[in-house]
Amino acid sequence: MTIRFFILNFIFIFFYFSGFCLTNKIDQESLLVPFVKNYHKLDYQGANQNWDVCQANNGIMYFANSDGLIEYDGASWKLFSLPGKQIARSVAVDSLGRVYVGAHEEFGYWERNSKGQFEYFSLVHLVSDESIRNQDIWKICVLNDRVYFQSFAGIFSYDGTEIKEIETPANVFTLFKIKDRLLVSIQQMGLYELENDSLFLLKGSDQLAPQTINVLMPYSDEELLVGTESGGLYLYNNDKLSSWKNDADGIIKSSQLNKAASVEVGGHSYFILGTITQGLLVLDRNGEIYSHLTKGSGLQNNTILGIQVDQHKNLWLSLDNGIDFINLNSTFRYFQDRSGELGTVYSSAVFQDKLYLGTNHGLFCADWDVNHFRLLGDFSLVENTQGQVWELKLVDDVLFCGHNSGTFIISDLGTQKISDVSGGWSLKSVPNQPDILIQGTYIGLVIYKKEHGNWFMSHMIYGYHEPTEFLEFDFKGNLWASHAYKGLYKLQLNSDYSSVLNMDYYGSKEGLTEDLNVNVFKFDQQVVFSTGKQLFSYDYNKEILAPYQKLNHELKSFQKAHKILSIDRQNYWFFNKGKCAKVEMEQGKLKRIDALSFQLLRGNTLDGYENIVNLGDNQFLICLDDGFSIFTDQGSETSASLDDHRVILQKISCNSQNSRQQVDLNLENPLEINNSNNNLSFEFALPVYRFGAMKYQWKLDGYDSFWSEPVERNQMHYSKLPHGDYTFNVRATDSYGNLSSITEYQFTILPPWYLSKLAKLCYLVILFVLIGLFRVIYHSKLDKQKKRYYLKLQAENEEQIIKLKNDHLRTEIESKSKEIANYTMMVTKKNELLIQLKEQLEKLEKYVVAAAAKKRLADLNKLIHAGINSQDQWAIFNENFDKANESFLLNLRKSFPELTPNDLRFCAFLKMNMTTKEIASLLNISPRSVEVKRYRLRKKLNMEHEENLVTFLMAMNAE
Repeated sequence: MTIRFFILNFIFIFFYFSGFCLTNKIDQESLLVPFVKNYHKLDYQGANQNWDVCQANNGIMYFANSDGLIEYDGASWKLFSLPGKQIARSVAVDSLGRVYVGAHEEFGYWERNSKGQFEYFSLVHLVSDESIRNQDIWKICVLNDRVYFQSFAGIFSYDGTEIKEIETPANVFTLFKIKDRLLVSIQQMGLYELENDSLFLLKGSDQLAPQTINVLMPYSDEELLVGTESGGLYLYNNDKLSSWKNDADGIIKSSQLNKAASVEVGGHSYFILGTITQGLLVLDRNGEIYSHLTKGSGLQNNTILGIQVDQHKNLWLSLDNGIDFINLNSTFRYFQDRSGELGTVYSSAVFQDKLYLGTNHGLFCADWDVNHFRLLGDFSLVENTQGQVWELKLVDDVLFCGHNSGTFIISDLGTQKISDVSGGWSLKSVPNQPDILIQGTYIGLVIYKKEHGNWFMSHMIYGYHEPTEFLEFDFKGNLWASHAYKGLYKLQLNSDYSSVLNMDYYGSKEGLTEDLNVNVFKFDQQVVFSTGKQLFSYDYNKEILAPYQKLNHELKSFQKAHKILSIDRQNYWFFNKGKCAKVEMEQGKLKRIDALSFQLLRGNTLDGYENIVNLGDNQFLICLDDGFSIFTDQGSETSASLDDHRVILQKISCNSQNSRQQVDLNLENPLEINNSNNNLSFEFALPVYRFGAMKYQWKLDGYDSFWSEPVERNQMHYSKLPHGDYTFNVRATDSYGNLSSITEYQFTILPPWYLSKLAKLCYLVILFVLIGLFRVIYHSKLDKQKKRYYLKLQAENEEQIIKLKNDHLRTEIESKSKEIANYTMMVTKKNELLIQLKEQLEKLEKYVVAAAAKKRLADLNKLIHAGINSQDQWAIFNENFDKANESFLLNLRKSFPELTPNDLRFCAFLKMNMTTKEIASLLNISPRSVEVKRYRLRKKLNMEHEENLVTFLMAMNAE
């Protein structure tokens, strides 16, 4: 059994890819294709081959790649390898977001954990080794609460817990999910329906038993569209089977039909058919080919291995080499001349059910479906028109072709050259002259006239011979002509348009910003002039050119437009350095500028020669440098709102200097993050796939004050966030300015350890301890201060008492000193008086003769002498003197014991600073004797000659 399964697998793969060697050249030149974006293996960082594709409910795309599972969220690609590094053959996603993958001898699912990380869970341990040996899982279908894995050998049914192996009557080609039904293609037996894990043959489908059924999808409520690998398409209705005729039948039968999908776009249903050798076919319900995409028209590879219609009706193709994205719902369809035979398209026109293209190689035409705006055949060169075509213009159902070699009229009969004047640049109708046309050429202006229904060249206008690319008449009948290389002319023509009556030149000296590339156009029923820097208008009162301030301000960057084309009186095309915008006017006011819808054109038009032709019914042909595009004007694509879409947070990581870790993506419960991990990175995406990358804005509540500017970067990093509560807000915006809903993520940065609750509790305890300690110290210090205060107060009191005592003593001393002085003065006066009396008595004694009298006088003289030398007086003096001079005499006696009482008395008199005369009177000696006593006293006191005796004695008391 195992060997048989291995051989069957090998045979299947061999035939599956045998079509790579087949070639079937088809004519695809006539088909218009939608925009295709290629993703190379270098973009998604995987292998070449992508075997299957699916989309999750959140919009994320998944691809089964030879290197594993690839995820794309619109912003970044991620590759997840299977445990055994097997080739991923199939992929499917359930409503819970589980991504199921099938591979060689392996199947299981990827699931995100709480941190957004993908984790793989294998399911092969739930089946027997024999049933999975040498088997690849080629298809996975999710229906209700079950997942079905299909290999060539059989089908496995998984209910979330157990796997049941479903018996099949033969090998299985593929498994189909049709609404709420599962249908199975069984080799050589037809179609079966799988119900309650049992297979039931669909009646009538056994007619397809010889065929390999690779495609099955609803055609209507009752019918199924069945596609076989090489037998074409069929319609199956209950038990009836019929061939479905279609325009691609030959292609389908020869290119190995492999995958299919259906989509409804613009009210029309389309069937998307992927082949092995001929790329992708898009058929409508009538079997007509709407589009055929191959490597020649934009695909990376002609082998389609998987097709997925996403939530916005875009197509995703998993290819044998790469991944392609097709904007099937786009308003643009393209015809690309990859051969280079057509050349660059300068102009176009639809005339008599043919599409004409004027290129630098000549005039080409092809049959055109005017009702469905599509080509019906190949382009061919119109005879005799090889060379540069500048302009195609319809006038009164006549097609004019302005050519490098002249001007032609195009009809069913061929081409008619009506002018040999080189360079038919610009053909204009003359106001109020329906039978006259004027044309700017390389060498001047040409007049064409119509007579008897036929147009012919009449003449060249005399007096003006400048190369003229653009022409416009103003409301006064003046003809404004832009020189091909320098400046602008205002021409006044005569009545028969044969010559120029007056010509005024305008260049940089006349007010324009420059001379080069000045063009003239009609806008809002008045003439405007473009310089590539700003628009100008003509002031008819002042007869000068002046900047068109109001319009320049409203047009913003498109005031620099170098070309303006009129759609009608209210709508215009503006071109500015490769950019295109549609400008809408309403009642003379600018209503809207739409430049976003035309970003696809940027870089694809020919600078300076851009051209868009109105085909009618809101269809426009845009001339490109390698073909053309058909644009369907639906008013605005801004109606594709993003309100119902929400940005997905793919990953949140926090890190410190030493570690990095992912955090939970739970949007419901705020997350707490350690302060050491306060560096946060957010990764996000909005899986909406449109032309132009999504841009993102974010704002961190609690940190940011405003939303960030929109940028394409889908990551944001915050460093060293302070502790606190935060809410990270992120939203997306597309090229049209539509905003998605806001995704919020709440988290808290915990305080550092030193600010934690435990730390704060410790701080509180420490604070209380410190407060207690402070109180103890404070009271201790206060007690010491009180004690010091009391001691100080006591000392001050004692000092005050001492001071009072000293003051009292000082007063007493002063009093004693005064007493001494007074007493001394009294004694001095007394002694002086007694001395005088003694002297008088001595004189009187000379005259007394009587002895009694002499004796009496002698007694009296003794009495006087005793009064002069009274010891009592001296004792009183000593007592008072010692009190006043702190025992001066006592100290002096102790210091100099050899001093006599007379010496001490003499010292006292000297200390009192008495004069020699006063001392002599007190001591009852002569002044000369006083000096002698001074001399002797100095010797007893051991004084140097230069020392002052009085000063010495004064110092003795101080000591």
